Amino acid sequence: MGRINSQDFINELIFCLNAKDTVKAKALLQFASDANVDVQVQKQALAELAKGPENVVLPLLEYLTKIDISNTAVQENLYDLILDKAYGNTNLVTEYIISNEKKTRIQFIRAAGDLFLEETIPVLIQVVQSETDPEIITPAINSLAAFRKPEHLELFSSFTTHSNPDIIRAAIFAIGALSNPQAADTLISFLCEDETVNKLVVQALAEKQDLYDLEKITHLLSSPVTIIRDTAIDELINIGKKATPLLTKAFQNAEADYMVHLITTLGYIKDQAAIPAIMNIINTQPKDANIRQAAYEAMERIPSPRTAICLVQGLQDPEESVRMSAARAVDKNLSKPLVAGLKNIIREKSPEAMSTVETLIDTNATNIFNFLVDEESFRELAETHLAEKASPSTRKAFIKNMAAIGQVEFAKTVAANITGTNQVESSSSMKIVVVDDSKMMLKLYQNKLSLLGLACEIFHRPEDAVKRILSGKTDLVITDLNMPNISGLELTREIRRKFTQTDLPILMITTQSDFVEEKQGDVDVNEALLKKSGINKILHKPFSDNDFKESVFKLLPT
Repeated sequence: MGRINSQDFINELIFCLNAKDTVKAKALLQFASDANVDVQVQKQALAELAKGPENVVLPLLEYLTKIDISNTAVQENLYDLILDKAYGNTNLVTEYIISNEKKTRIQFIRAAGDLFLEETIPVLIQVVQSETDPEIITPAINSLAAFRKPEHLELFSSFTTHSNPDIIRAAIFAIGALSNPQAADTLISFLCEDETVNKLVVQALAEKQDLYDLEKITHLLSSPVTIIRDTAIDELINIGKKATPLLTKAFQNAEADYMVHLITTLGYIKDQAAIPAIMNIINTQPKDANIRQAAYEAMERIPSPRTAICLVQGLQDPEESVRMSAARAVDKNLSKPLVAGLKNIIREKSPEAMSTVETLIDTNATNIFNFLVDEESFRELAETHLAEKASPSTRKAFIKNMAAIGQVEFAKTVAANITGTNQVESSSSMKIVVVDDSKMMLKLYQNKLSLLGLACEIFHRPEDAVKRILSGKTDLVITDLNMPNISGLELTREIRRKFTQTDLPILMITTQSDFVEEKQGDVDVNEALLKKSGINKILHKPFSDNDFKESVFKLLPT
């Protein structure tokens, strides 16, 4: 503790408090800094101050805000004590808010809002309007926001174009805290080309979770701006089941892109209440393959064996990605009627049966294998697919699965049958990283690349992919656009901090029309927007094998 005796210091402080001698107490507290006493003595001093009357202690706490105290726990204890003693002493709080000491002002500005001291509103407004220091203005806006006064809307709005990002954030969230539709409409009007502002606007709308605000966020899933749409998806997922009725209601007359995002968001929320609406989409089989795929993927995330039999129809879908999504949904929703239905289909050994088995194997639907492997027809169809069409990685996975469930002899038979086929393991040295929040799509890309003689690393979480890409050699990144937490554009931005489009090409695959524009009925890629984003090429779902092959080999180094 240096040259000051701890016990003498505490004893003298107690004496001053008992005598209500604030002058001597302040003189003593000047030695309460880090340089003179340790943390435990600082905490003990605060404990003694907590016992004193407000009119004596509050001026001493105000004095302590000027002292050098670096320990976070002590700082928090000091602020808690300020809150305890400030309530009912509005005049002193107001006096300290307009004092000359910056650290003191910030503490008592915060306290005014935290204690909901309405008498301080005029002086807080004065601070916001007259100050130039962002470190003073920001907490003053935050405290004014606590009162949720509709008449402050114009004042807050005037700071949304400020040059300081902390002030902009405080102003946007202050507007979001106001309890009236006008505030939400005002926030929506701030949506612009600035990604940071767009993200803050959506987050502010989600903060309060009023019905009107939630309706606005739900509608933002239809936005053509990626950061707005993805932030809205993330916030609705965080809100959870409360958002389900609004999302399902929005199904009515929703355009294709909007519908895909509505369904996908419901899948991540995992609310059983959404199942009837999603199953209705599956049963009506919309023309847009992306909607069908989104519905099956949602049902994979919201297991419901009671409705599982309805998922089997997806195994016959004309689009491979939809069939695989349906297969994963089937595998997660097993029921006796579903298993019985699949067995009946497979026993016919028809083209439909062959397609069903192919899809289940390519998707690595491990749960359903336990129920089908004893069927002779399944074994025959499986052997045919593995020998003639399946990728090497799919063969490996199937053989491993069969051995794992005790089908060792069948695994050996399959392995023997595929020996010497013209499909061999990739010998390519190319390093390809694939990123998608859909495990089914990752499997699809892995299969397609394997058939092209290429291997890849797959990542379900874009944050994990970023670490891998920035730390090791990569020749091509294939990524989805819309992903929770980190979008494909944000992933691209992180990659471009280190690698140029020439150094590391990025193939973006999406259902979204963010990068396309219609010209006389034709859909063309907006090259200027593509270049600005840092993406090398866009491939829209659904796509053909040739489109995928051409895109990949065009971007890989020669």
